[in-house]
Parts: sequence; C-alpha cells; structure tokens
Amino acid sequence: MNQNDNISALPKVVDRAAWQAELDELRIREKVHTRVGDAIAAARRRLPMVEVDSTIPLIGPDGPVTLLETFEGRRQLVVYFHMWHTGRPAAKQCEGCTFSTTHINELSYLNSRDVSYATFCQGPYEESSRYRLLSPEIGFESSLLNVVN
Repeated sequence: MNQNDNISALPKVVDRAAWQAELDELRIREKVHTRVGDAIAAARRRLPMVEVDSTIPLIGPDGPVTLLETFEGRRQLVVYFHMWHTGRPAAKQCEGCTFSTTHINELSYLNSRDVSYATFCQGPYEESSRYRLLSPEIGFESSLLNVVN
C-alpha cells in the first residue's frame, strides 16, 4: 500500500457551494428515509395484540411466581428476555443480552410511571441467578425470573 492508495479513499475536496449542493441532495434522501422509517414504526404499533398466557410458570428467588406478581402492583410490565445458554459460563452468554441487562440498573423512572421491569430467561434459576450475583456492577437490578419449559 502506498501513499496514493490512502488518498484515493478520501472524498474529493470541493468548494463550499459544491459541498452545500451535495448536502442538500443528501438531506432530501434522508427525509425520505425518515418518513419511510416512521411509516414502518406506525405499522408496527398497529400490529394486533396477542393474549399472553397468564399461567406461564415462572421461578424467582423465592420459588414459583405468577405472571401477575411480576407486575408488582403496577399497571404495565416491561420484560427483557435474556437468551440464557444453560451450562455456559458467564463469558459465553449472549453478549447483546448481557450488555442490555447490565445497563438497566435504575428503575425509579419506570416505577414512577406505573411500570415494572423484569428480566426473563429459560433454564435453571440457580444457574442464571449466580450470574446475577457475580457482582453488583454486572448483575441485574431488576427482577430475574426463569421461564419453566
């Protein structure tokens, strides 16, 4: 690789008016993109609802828990389903799920708006709860419940 290869990868240098003209064209495309994304999001919000089986068996730190109990007396419940891989060490769990669940550690905002939050995963509660308790910095601050197969 020589110095000219590196330069050819850079955009061309133009005067301010040419740059502004290209930016204006790009903004038109960006606005179309935004409107399409908004339409897709609106269609997603209009999707029909599915009734959730309220008898789904859940296990918490004190044993079996009903789905209704996970609401903790609040009107709404947000559930994050952590893709737990039974038998794998913490370092081999889903990176995206681990990242998400470890960054949800302050629930007062949700709770003040009548919303509870819980993390669900499948597999043995004893195993996933050990992961939760490894350290407060990487554990779940929300309810951790396991869905019984």
